[in-house]
Amino acid sequence: MLCSNIQTSASVKNKKIKRVTFSQLLLRMFIGIVALICVLPVVLIVIVAFSSESSVAEIGFSYIPKEWSFEACRYVLKFSDQLIRAYGITIWETVFGSLLTVFITSMFAYVLSRRDFKLNKYLTKFVIFTTLFSGGMLGSYLINTNIYGLKNNLLVLILPHCVTAWNTVVMRTFVRSNVPQALIESAEIDGAGEIYTFFKIVMPIMVPVMASIGFMSAVSHWNEWQTAYLYLDSENYSTLQLVLIKIEKDIDFLRKNSGTLSTEDILALKDIPSESARMAILLFSIAPIMIAYPFFQKYFIKGITVGSVKG
Repeated sequence: MLCSNIQTSASVKNKKIKRVTFSQLLLRMFIGIVALICVLPVVLIVIVAFSSESSVAEIGFSYIPKEWSFEACRYVLKFSDQLIRAYGITIWETVFGSLLTVFITSMFAYVLSRRDFKLNKYLTKFVIFTTLFSGGMLGSYLINTNIYGLKNNLLVLILPHCVTAWNTVVMRTFVRSNVPQALIESAEIDGAGEIYTFFKIVMPIMVPVMASIGFMSAVSHWNEWQTAYLYLDSENYSTLQLVLIKIEKDIDFLRKNSGTLSTEDILALKDIPSESARMAILLFSIAPIMIAYPFFQKYFIKGITVGSVKG
């Protein structure tokens, strides 16, 4: 009888603990509204991409179009050869660029996190200085082309962006907050060198922040088009974003210069989707990142919060 009373009282306490307060309810409602605001534009992009051009012209962007159509996607897929080649270059840039960023930045951050490193303070100040001042686009272009010889070289998509001050500071803070100094000292006492200590002891602890930095780097590389536009002249080296921008510019050019076209070209121009094609271009651009994000979400949140708040 006594045991049953204790269990009953414990269950009542658990129910009281799990009860949602009014402030928590308001917070959840607020987060739900913010999430809905973020999701609705993406849903609209998908709907408009599969809407007919006449429906978009008549009622504008709508969640309930009058007519569904695959014409916009078919028009974008007419450039399938360019898209496949651009997807390959962009995937190569995203994968290898992100891996190189994580690898080099993690080693640099580990060095800066060591308090016994004599140049620690000077290098940290140098890194922070680069967040305030830079050589600008012209200076970067002259150095990358004249000194490093990266003109018309695919490595220009990776090397200039492999280390940034923000990523370095976040990783350095994460290492200082989550890797005990006693752990490194014990490894040194056991005879472990710096390379063994970093790869076998420190790097496994850095997995959350490495995953978050890697994902941000992947998104940055995936959306990159300006570097390819400035440094790569060959059409075969165009990234996905640059190809999609060129397709959109072609549509705008045809629309603006329709008065100089022949009758046959004008009739063909009427069949080319405009607004729905823009949404289809956006869909081709953001779909891979949307698919990849859920796999990195856990590490992304943990790495950013721990690496930027603690320490």
